[in-house]
Amino acid sequence: MPKKWFDWSKGMPRAQSDFLILLALALPLFIFVVWVDALDKFFEYSRVHEEYEIDEILSFLFFVGIAAIVYSARRIADLRREIDQRRAVEAEAQRLARHDILTGLPNRRRFLEEFNSQVLKAGKDQRCALFVIDLDYFKPINDLYGHRLGDEVLRVVAQRLTDIVEDRGTVTRLGGDEFGIVMTVGQDDELPLSLARRIVHDIPRPINLAALSLEVAASVGVSMFDPKHEGGGEVDRRERNPVETVLRQADMAMYRAKMAGRARYRFFDNDMDQRLQQRVQLEREIRGAVERGEIVPYYQPLVNLQTEETIGYELLARWRHPTMGVLPPSLFIPIAEDTGVIGALTDSLLARGLKEAKAWPEHICLAVNLSPRQFADPMLVQKILDPLAASGFSPERLEIEITETAVVQRLEEAKTTLEALRKLGVRIALDDFGTGYSGLHHLRELQLDTIKIDRSFVSEMLKHADDEKLVEAIVSMGRVLGLRTMAEGIETKEVLEKLVALGCETGQGFLFGRPEPMTARALKKAHATHPSA
Repeated sequence: MPKKWFDWSKGMPRAQSDFLILLALALPLFIFVVWVDALDKFFEYSRVHEEYEIDEILSFLFFVGIAAIVYSARRIADLRREIDQRRAVEAEAQRLARHDILTGLPNRRRFLEEFNSQVLKAGKDQRCALFVIDLDYFKPINDLYGHRLGDEVLRVVAQRLTDIVEDRGTVTRLGGDEFGIVMTVGQDDELPLSLARRIVHDIPRPINLAALSLEVAASVGVSMFDPKHEGGGEVDRRERNPVETVLRQADMAMYRAKMAGRARYRFFDNDMDQRLQQRVQLEREIRGAVERGEIVPYYQPLVNLQTEETIGYELLARWRHPTMGVLPPSLFIPIAEDTGVIGALTDSLLARGLKEAKAWPEHICLAVNLSPRQFADPMLVQKILDPLAASGFSPERLEIEITETAVVQRLEEAKTTLEALRKLGVRIALDDFGTGYSGLHHLRELQLDTIKIDRSFVSEMLKHADDEKLVEAIVSMGRVLGLRTMAEGIETKEVLEKLVALGCETGQGFLFGRPEPMTARALKKAHATHPSA
């Protein structure tokens, strides 16, 4: 029979529809049998022809039919169970394909689908908000305590984000220690701003695991997307998929939050897009700039705070770009690290710096920063020794500065490298002290000579009592451990006087001089601070 005859059974439960179809087929057959009196005629025929044993044959066929019906029913039940199991497995596979196994949150794939869904559903007075949240200081937890505790921290953060957002949006794990949120809000709704503030405030709450109190922070980037043209018309969503653009914008805003000091939030603006284009350009040009010597050494004075005499200079990089002018290190040092050029850049600056420093008075030292990535280079010590030998500069006048990030991320490599340098007389300073995860254990293991108090504490110490107490504690700790303390970012006489009163020995900042090339005038000034040299 044509399939369309049974369209009336659609939408019914399977068992009910099968029964009705069977009844529809059997009823006409039954009416026909009754109408022609078929059963009486068949009975009469079998009685006349007893020798055929038709009744025995029919009895046998009847029981075979019953057995076939029972077998078919069981087989149908088995098939239905298999189909249900297969459907359940397929549904679970679909769920897992769109969810993160560790946290149970939707994953990046589901995140992109949800954004597109929100765009399609957005009304004329609505916008889509897309958040990218990256955890600060999470890697040291994995390195110090293992990935098991790191996974537990990610679960706690996932739950906190879910509690913050509630049912107002979708929280996802994009990968690693990066999370995302997508939601639809009104044109003038301040919900994205309030959520960004709450995330930055709530995520750093202590996480108590395995008798440890762990802390992470969050940098948040937010991008807003209006699904309408600027002129008011609606975007043709079949031809334009904005999710990658908006996600890139949120990533850029998150990166700016990290650059501003971490544990902050930023909203995307058009200036960020211009800065991204600038970064792409600098990435293409930086290797050639190192080879051509466009990145040159500048020097900032290191000063004895008691006498205000120059005791050394810190070597800082500046890029003399042919079209952009002189670029500060904040624009290109992260690019050099990301592109793997930082080693060649440091080698070039160190060689030029040592050559110029050879003409300085013997009392004046040179301080040089090393990137955390450089400690992975097994030839690092030799790359410092070679320019030292070529310049004739005394190793005792060279001070290598390392950051707390290098200490935590590559403790063993740093320890081995610094021990070799110390045996040669090179001094070691820990830069940006107080902003990372280093502690007394690291100070003892690395046998440092100097700890540098981060400028963020020094510049705010007269405004905030907590920063002043922290600076005082670092100075006191340095005195107890026999380490020289150096304060960064000194810009006013009032800050200088407070540091002297606290007992800080040395410092640097715009109050004493900005970074500049070592011109003849600067060299004459350096000699003037030590007339006996």
